[in-house]
Amino acid sequence: MSMRIGHGIDVHAFGPGDHVTLGGVRIAYEKGLLAHSDGDVVIHALCDALLGALALGDIGHHFPPSDPRWKDADSRQFLRHCAALVAERGFMLANADISVVCERPRLAPHVELMRQRLAQDIGCPVADVSVKATTSEKLGFTGRGEGIAAHAVVLLQARPVAAPVQARDDAELHAFVERVAAEVEANVARPEDADPDTVQWQAQDKHAP
Repeated sequence: MSMRIGHGIDVHAFGPGDHVTLGGVRIAYEKGLLAHSDGDVVIHALCDALLGALALGDIGHHFPPSDPRWKDADSRQFLRHCAALVAERGFMLANADISVVCERPRLAPHVELMRQRLAQDIGCPVADVSVKATTSEKLGFTGRGEGIAAHAVVLLQARPVAAPVQARDDAELHAFVERVAAEVEANVARPEDADPDTVQWQAQDKHAP
């Protein structure tokens, strides 16, 4: 059976705000995260791990921060896009392991909801997604309370049926992402009569959003 491994890391600094969004969960806090999108380091690291496993670049290639469309965007749509690419390339998630590094806010009460939302967007059982929170023992920028970091590792395995892409513009691509995400969640992704060419994204900025 064909298998692929991917690793992703993302970092965002704290800034003005009253909450952070991590793993698709809004968490009340005295600061926000500086970012072009919603600054969800958990999802950004996971997306980079999925894209890395497929050798499809990084999140900045697919959703460049120079593009105003992604300003303040919900990062869950990035994850659904990556999940669709995983399915289109003939793979499915075997498991994902994510570590979040920060001193505050306290994440333990939110970990289970993060796992549920990530699994929902990827289309896999919650048991296949691990989220762990740790500190850096007061060392480095996270230890000083300057920001949050996340690391993600994924293992992909070949799925029985691939879902080919049919998309020529953003509207068609987003429709495809939503359809495949629903099909993968039901574990019944089906091929359709479609042009098998994959969508080529031009890299405008290599930095993650």
